[in-house]
Amino acid sequence: MARVAHSVWWLVENAALAAFTCMLVLVIAQVFFRYVLAVSVPWTEEAARWFYAYQIFLGCVIATRERLEVRTTIFLDRFPSWLRTAVECLIAVAGLVFVGGIAWGGTVMIVAVSAVEAGSFRVSMSYLYAAIPISFFLMFLLILRNLGQIARAVLHLPEA
Repeated sequence: MARVAHSVWWLVENAALAAFTCMLVLVIAQVFFRYVLAVSVPWTEEAARWFYAYQIFLGCVIATRERLEVRTTIFLDRFPSWLRTAVECLIAVAGLVFVGGIAWGGTVMIVAVSAVEAGSFRVSMSYLYAAIPISFFLMFLLILRNLGQIARAVLHLPEA
């Protein structure tokens, strides 16, 4: 299982890096063609937006894995440990509901736009929207893992 998880994270990190690199190259090419050669290449802008979307969503997965989500803990730090744990469980469950809802909505969008093609090139828009359920499903699994860690800590069970 650890080998599969390692492979998935390697793929996510490298896909995010590749999306960033492609976006950067496309934006530089767009500026070069437009302002140096005075030629408009319309597909570069749309393709850069696609790579930007994948970069953002995959970056969210990486941030969730590293537990870098924005949290305000000024009140949570003042709670007794049992109440802090209960609130963290509640936050994790709310996160599961939210992320699961976004993943479901992204899946619905894939179906809804499957017949729509991108404006500048002949590719279905469903490939763009696929970033949503993929990344939010991975975030769902990570939040579920965090909830399991909280539960193990409460029940004083060893780490798996």
